[in-house]
Amino acid sequence: MKKKQFLPLALMLTLFVPPAHAAESKDKPAPRTKHRAAASVHAASPAAPMPQLAFEKSTLPNGLQLILHVDRKLPVVHVNQWFHVGSKNEKPGRTGFAHLFEHMMFQGSKNAKGKYFVYAEKAGANLFEGGVDGTTNHDRTNYFITTPSTNLESVLWLESDRLATLTEGLTKEKLDNQRDVVKNERRQSLENQPYGRAFKLITENLFPAGHPYSWTVIGSHEDITAASMEDVTDFFKTYYTPNNLSLTIAGDFDPAEAKRLVTKYFGGIPAGPALDRPARALANLTSEKVFEVNDRVPQERVYMAWPTPAYFEPGDAAMDLASLILSDGLSARLTKVLVYDKQLCSAVTTSNQSAEIAGNFVVTATARPGSSLAQIEELVTTVLHELARTGPTPAELERAKTKQEYSFVSGLERIGGFGGKSDVLNQYNTFLGDPGKLQDDVLRYRNVSGKDIQEHVGLWLDTRNRLLVRFHPETSGRAEGAALDRTLEPAGGTDKHFTTPVVKVARLQNGIDLFVVERPELPKVAVNIVTRAGSVADPAGKEGVANLTMSSLDLGTPTRKALEIEDAFGDLGTVLSGSAGRESAAVSMEVLKRNLAPALTILSDVVLHPTFPESEIARQKKLLTDTLEQQSINPDSIALRVRSMLLFGREHPYGRPGLGLPSTVSGITRADLEAFHAARYRPGSTAIVFVGDVTLAEAKALAESTFGAWSGAAAPPIAIPAPAPASAGKVYLVDRQDAAQTVVAQILPAPRRNAEEFYALQLVDAVWGGGFNTRLILNLRESKGYSYGAFSSLAGYSSGGYWSAGGGVQTNKTKESIVEFVKELKDLAGDKLVSDKELAEARAVRVRGYAQQFESLGRVAEQVGVLWAQGLPMTELQREVDETERLPLAAVIAAEKKYVIATDARLLLVGDRTKIEAGLRELNLGEIVLLDAEGKPVGKS
Repeated sequence: MKKKQFLPLALMLTLFVPPAHAAESKDKPAPRTKHRAAASVHAASPAAPMPQLAFEKSTLPNGLQLILHVDRKLPVVHVNQWFHVGSKNEKPGRTGFAHLFEHMMFQGSKNAKGKYFVYAEKAGANLFEGGVDGTTNHDRTNYFITTPSTNLESVLWLESDRLATLTEGLTKEKLDNQRDVVKNERRQSLENQPYGRAFKLITENLFPAGHPYSWTVIGSHEDITAASMEDVTDFFKTYYTPNNLSLTIAGDFDPAEAKRLVTKYFGGIPAGPALDRPARALANLTSEKVFEVNDRVPQERVYMAWPTPAYFEPGDAAMDLASLILSDGLSARLTKVLVYDKQLCSAVTTSNQSAEIAGNFVVTATARPGSSLAQIEELVTTVLHELARTGPTPAELERAKTKQEYSFVSGLERIGGFGGKSDVLNQYNTFLGDPGKLQDDVLRYRNVSGKDIQEHVGLWLDTRNRLLVRFHPETSGRAEGAALDRTLEPAGGTDKHFTTPVVKVARLQNGIDLFVVERPELPKVAVNIVTRAGSVADPAGKEGVANLTMSSLDLGTPTRKALEIEDAFGDLGTVLSGSAGRESAAVSMEVLKRNLAPALTILSDVVLHPTFPESEIARQKKLLTDTLEQQSINPDSIALRVRSMLLFGREHPYGRPGLGLPSTVSGITRADLEAFHAARYRPGSTAIVFVGDVTLAEAKALAESTFGAWSGAAAPPIAIPAPAPASAGKVYLVDRQDAAQTVVAQILPAPRRNAEEFYALQLVDAVWGGGFNTRLILNLRESKGYSYGAFSSLAGYSSGGYWSAGGGVQTNKTKESIVEFVKELKDLAGDKLVSDKELAEARAVRVRGYAQQFESLGRVAEQVGVLWAQGLPMTELQREVDETERLPLAAVIAAEKKYVIATDARLLLVGDRTKIEAGLRELNLGEIVLLDAEGKPVGKS
């Protein structure tokens, strides 16, 4: 389901929090999503009935609305709470307060003393899999947690205690701490990001002053500072009440027992005051408003915004489909004109964001160097006028509807998390008063006609009355129940040993390895094709070939041109995604079962027969160069790029940038891609993974019919030399003028993925920074308030690995933050080894949260592909959790002593040199080596 969220702001930081499963996750580029498109090579099969979303709803005497949904595919339970309060309920002078209060909800309550995340991880919530979080938008604040089913009572005690007693556990110190954390979040998500100011300008100027949507969800530094303890208490008593709460429990549980527990823990909490709901209030621009912004951005960009209908109002569904028609795929109208044909833009996106009382539609166009924003705006206007004049073609309309329906089915794949079934039920219940609106939601899109889209585009996207925000690169300067004893925390449920899904294995006659996980609950299948064609095989001096080869596979075959391929996948309601990691590349799709066979036919053509047309490669190189230029001014991206160079060496296969650099990408030719594909894309070096509503026999027959004729011996292995790391005992500094934060990274060598100590080291990482109840978080975020999040991550390759810790910290607290990072590493290296208690907690966190990474089809397919690429057997899925359960403290400490060498760490900083260098010198951590954004020395000091 397409989740409606107006400028959402998530709670948890993701930089330096790699998925625990992905050995290559932080040294490979973000997956390149191939947007879905238009036209008809293979028509989608007729729409099938939407799977039912069964639920039971009841209301407690205090007004709490309880929704229950049973799903027994995994031994987990998800508790999802939606409080009907967001930033639109704030007052001028207290903006950002709803979001600040979301943070306060994690600071401990009267009986659940200490940090919420400590209890959550103890109960088995997996932070790496989105197993616990909280978010705020204009209309609601939600909190969700997934744990093993046996810990439902522990979760309900924890959640109810903060609702019943939160203000009794609050202190001014906690409020001050979270003020700092939220300010750091603002710096990281808005101020330290290129184009980050756009969100503020759009919200403040699209809606009239005083409108509940006229300020950003995160608010201003001044208003956050002004929030008082009295504000917190009043806000809590007004909005955090049972009668303002929609509570969904989903997963593997007994409904009668769940109702008993909810009554036990929530029934005695008194109802709050009756609340007035803001009326629908659509914005109404009466003229064009233009803002010119000079900022440290690599390319010009324009945001074009219009008011649109509210959620579920007439026209909302039509505008959603219009957005797909305009920008979802290379042959979508705006994308085709601006990105593909005229190549004026490196990217163009559209978004219809319909919220509870109003909506907005935004076109975002990023200009290629030398392109004119005026010309881009004129072309956007022309395309919108044409859609309003003639409406979509029948093929465009059906394609958009198929994509939308695919999104609905995909939303039903997860029980929790963002957009999962619990979110769907709570969203309908909170905004529409009925959790059973899924079928109505599906039907409103099925019933949209071409005339509907034509009329609503003409009505809402009036080019005379719109908001334009233009960004230009800076050229100079710096820029009810019985009384309950809440003090008694229920004992956690007895942990159940988790058995991982069965992976069925076969091999095609040509050597392709086939893996199938049969999960027939939904009519959908995920397909993942993995081949040993990663960036380690890039020719010297042409870094980026592996990535460019993967991203160019679908730009042409002997029988299909690029747009025809886009059209074919789009007609089937799917999207092709791909990524090239260090040692492998993967191409994947998820498709409705009825469209699996035709989609696989196209996929095989793409993988086996790419023609790499010259014109398409030239266009693709331009887009990649634009991306690299954007990364060169993003502190987080710089840190991730340079980190590997420092650890392995700039010329080492593990140290070279997987995406390449502008200088290396410019020299890549069509012949390079053809040669790389011929050498590395071989059946003997490839695996195909199917997960979903498909049997092994079906999968093998489909794979044989589409990939069986592929021939060729396996590609030769790549020899990995010894690393040539930069010297330890120095500070490596990349100057990023006017950066709102300093990005800190400590980098250590790590063993290969199949090393005997790898799982023991994962447990050490879970104590250091690989979670929330960790030394780094409790120090840098919770105690000091220097950082929004400080984490560690461990990853292994076939011949080595990396281990790093870090995060963004306040610029004016860089020196103090580094002191704490250094202290924590020295402690881990021997001054304060992992304790019995820490090991027990880390073990529980990893074991109890392990099942949650097997929820979605694509996630399972990804894990199977990663294991195969690393040369590990499928039994490793089960062995990981088994080893984590049994490893004794002695083995963990042995791994800790072997690999945590404080003197072997490299310290990397990306920030404003003029503001942090003096403090660095006072610490006497060694020579300061200045690097540029590509990791090259620019001088010594």
